[in-house]
Amino acid sequence: MRFTGVMYGVHLMQGLGIDGISLSDCYSSRQGTALISGTQALVRLLLEQARLDQERGLNTRGLVSGYPGSPLGGLDLELGRSKRFLDEHGIVFQPGVNEELAATALWGSQHIGLYDDPSIDGVFALWYGKGPGLDRSMDALRHANQGGVAPKGGMVIAVGDDPTGKSSTLAYQSDHNFVALGIPYFFPRRVSDIIPMGLEAFALSRHAGCCVGLKIVVDTADASTVLDLGSIRPMLVPPEHQPGPVHVGKHDPAGLREQRLHELRLPAVRAWQGNNPANAVTLPSGPDLADPGSVKPRLAIMAVGKAAVETREALSLLGMDQPADHGIVMIEVGMPWPLAAGVIAPALDGVEEILVVEEKRPLVEDQVARLLVDRALPIRLSGKRDHDGQTLLPAHGEISVEGIARAVAHRAEATGITVTTPPALADLGNLPQVAMRTPYYCAGCPHNSSTKLPEGEITGMGIGCHSISGFIDADNITNFTQMGGEGAFWIGRAPFSSHDHSFQNMGDGTFAHSGYLGVRAAIAAGVNTTFKLLYNSAVAMTGGQNAMGAGSADAIARQFDAEGATGIAVVSDDPEGQRRTGRWPEGTGFHHRRDIVAVQEDLARISGVTALIFVQTCAAELRRGRKRGKIPDRAERLFINEEICEGCGDCAVKSNCVAVKPVTRPEGVKRQIDQTVCNKDYSCLEGFCPSFVSVTTAEAESEVMRPEQPDAALLPDPQPWREGITNIFMAGIGGTGVSTLSAVLVMAARIEGISAQAVNQTGLSQKNGGVTSQVRMVREGSLDARMVRLPPRSADLLLGCDAVVAANDLALKCLDASRTTAIVNARMDPVGVAGVGSGHVVDDSLVFRRLEAVMNPEQIMPVDTSLLSEQLLGSATFANVMLLGVALQKGLIPLSTDALMHALRLNGVAVADNHRALEWGRWLAVDADRVRAAAGLAPSIDKAMIDDRPADEAIRYFAGRLNAYDSGTLAGRYEAIMDGIMAAAAKPDDDRVARKTARALYRVMAIKDEYEVARLMTDPGFGTRLKDAFGSPRPVAYHLAPPLLGWLKNRDGKPRKIRFGGWMRHVFGGLKKLRFLRETPFDVFGYNAERRREWAFRDRVITLFSDPLLIADHDRLDAVCEAVLAVRGYGYVKEASMDAAEQSLDDLMKNKAPRPHFDQAM
Repeated sequence: MRFTGVMYGVHLMQGLGIDGISLSDCYSSRQGTALISGTQALVRLLLEQARLDQERGLNTRGLVSGYPGSPLGGLDLELGRSKRFLDEHGIVFQPGVNEELAATALWGSQHIGLYDDPSIDGVFALWYGKGPGLDRSMDALRHANQGGVAPKGGMVIAVGDDPTGKSSTLAYQSDHNFVALGIPYFFPRRVSDIIPMGLEAFALSRHAGCCVGLKIVVDTADASTVLDLGSIRPMLVPPEHQPGPVHVGKHDPAGLREQRLHELRLPAVRAWQGNNPANAVTLPSGPDLADPGSVKPRLAIMAVGKAAVETREALSLLGMDQPADHGIVMIEVGMPWPLAAGVIAPALDGVEEILVVEEKRPLVEDQVARLLVDRALPIRLSGKRDHDGQTLLPAHGEISVEGIARAVAHRAEATGITVTTPPALADLGNLPQVAMRTPYYCAGCPHNSSTKLPEGEITGMGIGCHSISGFIDADNITNFTQMGGEGAFWIGRAPFSSHDHSFQNMGDGTFAHSGYLGVRAAIAAGVNTTFKLLYNSAVAMTGGQNAMGAGSADAIARQFDAEGATGIAVVSDDPEGQRRTGRWPEGTGFHHRRDIVAVQEDLARISGVTALIFVQTCAAELRRGRKRGKIPDRAERLFINEEICEGCGDCAVKSNCVAVKPVTRPEGVKRQIDQTVCNKDYSCLEGFCPSFVSVTTAEAESEVMRPEQPDAALLPDPQPWREGITNIFMAGIGGTGVSTLSAVLVMAARIEGISAQAVNQTGLSQKNGGVTSQVRMVREGSLDARMVRLPPRSADLLLGCDAVVAANDLALKCLDASRTTAIVNARMDPVGVAGVGSGHVVDDSLVFRRLEAVMNPEQIMPVDTSLLSEQLLGSATFANVMLLGVALQKGLIPLSTDALMHALRLNGVAVADNHRALEWGRWLAVDADRVRAAAGLAPSIDKAMIDDRPADEAIRYFAGRLNAYDSGTLAGRYEAIMDGIMAAAAKPDDDRVARKTARALYRVMAIKDEYEVARLMTDPGFGTRLKDAFGSPRPVAYHLAPPLLGWLKNRDGKPRKIRFGGWMRHVFGGLKKLRFLRETPFDVFGYNAERRREWAFRDRVITLFSDPLLIADHDRLDAVCEAVLAVRGYGYVKEASMDAAEQSLDDLMKNKAPRPHFDQAM
């Protein structure tokens, strides 16, 4: 085997041990290894360029600007975090208001030698943005590329491509834009290519006088690796011949600029490639007549950018780890355009066919075709299609390893090369379908309220987190437009629509970027529309950056007013606070967020363009700010008394909050607040229900007593790990630390001096959607020729932090029945907010059936680490680390405990608790019963699910609860009715219906009137639960809407809830003692129409359940129970469900004749 060209490889040095390692090594270290991500590599590129210039005696500075967008959404955050290093090296980070202005500013930096009498030699400039940003910047970049750059400056264009559109409105390919601009570009195969290719890009830009591109795809930007810092500087040799006047001039004519690009700059680029080939070529060793073992080259594979490592992986699947030994020439293309024919042609000598493997539309393939024609080379060419016109590789989406393997096998066999075909992947189409975990708003997100609409209205979708509403309620939102097109969509529809008004969502970041032009256009067009400007003080979609140029909420209001808006309303959770601050235009209205629907209805009646400015800080940024002490924390937490909760879900509907979660209890599904994810927004209080209490928790959580952990020294050593590459697939929910966990693993590998890499698939999914991380590590050898994702059927470990995501197709394709072990969190969080929009509860049996279809069921270990983490550590936050501990102890991770502990320490977040979680996970693998006992999770009838127990146990359970309800009067009546139903039970399924009837009858008899609410609020068990959750008792406030104060209404006419202090507990105590007055003439609450209707409904159901004809009708009884169990809630919520139930019962009882069972009809 022989090599030509430059190989940017990762050749790991000896591990540095635990001492002397920090998270900033990727910027500060000059030798050894460092953990680095794709975005960090771009930052290190700037530092390295500055250091190179300094070593060469150049006095240069750096400038970086652009606009965030996935997959480069976190680059500006990383630039901000690395400010100290940038300042030390004279690099200025100037965030752009939008992409085209950033590009213009960077080209401006190339002119300082012409106009500014500088004291420096030049400015090297880096632009960043995603594919749509390149689209937007084409005019600016065309001017820069044809106008030229400075000889000691240089301009590199880093474009983030999202080939599947996972976090974009469209799937992107920027290659052809570079060609249209005349910008040569590099395409890194992996993270370790970014710095050397970037340094070459700067050098080439200076030499040829043009901009040079750097295409960064998702798998590179979102990946991390252990990088050998000794291999990041390429050995570059500039051509001896200088290309001529290629650099920036003052006033070159347009024709001359174009001429210089095509006759001087691009030829200079091709000449550069002759000295500095960016394409790695692996050739067969023959033919050599003297060597019978030599192999004649037959097939050349040209793999472009990221496809190069994927093709290597595909060749491995085909049994060709050394392709040259099989007569295959492997050409890894690092500069797709322009392709230097003189560099490529010699590698094609003697081959019969060329197969070009590139993503999306062909570019390299077209250039190769021209090369073959120009040189009259008798070589077949395949790529997107073979020479017979059959499709080989798709021109859309991504290309997969298995797809590449099929294409290679097809063309290899056509050239006489023997191929070992791998077994086909399992057909996942026949598996039971389970919901996709789509993105959803964070707990307490402003958009939970801001995106609500009046009944029957639709709104225009925009760019920002508010676009998540498209996943929640797609029928109420329009199609996407480009960023800045918000509002113009309606301008085109308005003249032809039957509606005379429309709404349009827009974020404050989009408004500053370009959205204000849409406002101006709508006013100029004279259309009637309301812009819903969602002001949350952050570009939350890409990481919480400040919105450059956005200004304050009142400044935006003044801009709307100056443009000619005919009405402005400010909506907030603190309207009076907003009124008192800022300089608002005259006539601005201020409203509480609970009234947002009514405010929109008012604005829709105003002609012209109106503005609703919703002011509330991003919940995720609030959480971060509170954790860092930059924002005062709220002292109160909300807690739901589950005994009072009816499970109606009104709190979830009002708040649309993922922290409000369903929980199954014997009485049915109820709601609880997930304190781990709650961001203290309090909007769930708007739910019409008396079960909510506020607890003052300042410093209280630290007083909660947690179980003592067994001595870690007593743990046996982890089981030995397997040899070779270890592949780990992690699946979880966005925002729960899955990506952090993968970084911890790779950092631990770096500590131990072994090769490791990982890639996270997040993007918009970080907002409560499905997130995956794929980690690969090997103790001996390198991952240099391996792609960062896992090949098909290669996972050794599935770490299912969320079982729903773990069971999706992306994960299942990586699992193997003979190889994979799965450790899965058994808690099934709902998709979205259960019962709201598209939100729903997931059937856990379907999830595990999907896993069992591709795995050995004995290798699947479900364990509720969320519950264990809550009980043992006070928060479900540590559930993922606990899973990691289980895997570590079972020998499924080739790392030492010390390395993982140190990596968790370097992460710097809740270090002690994360260490304890890892140790608890190890104990869980050794002695699960001991861990469960420590967590207090012994089986209890109160926690048991009635559906899993015989009907007579259910009846006893509910009768006992009724006995506590009114000291036994109702319990006897309940048991008598159920005795009649049980006596009629004869069929195997009758026990199920009897259990359902037992629950329904209990629910309708145990009316939660004022006496019962008082009893349950003062129940000692409730106090115990508060103490378990929050430590020592703290002041409690209650949120109620007493009938005696029913005249207090919200703007929508619904009763208003009022806050009552802790003194209300004494009122509850007295009221509880008066429950003997229930349904007597002295029951003051019994004169309420709502209460009388509840009694009447109860009596009707009791009569039905005492009817022998109904009891004998198996199907109808079951349907009656369904109708009764659907009656839930309080006040107007319960009345609405009762209306529906009454109608259902009327329909069911129209025909009382028993319906025959299927077996009777036979």
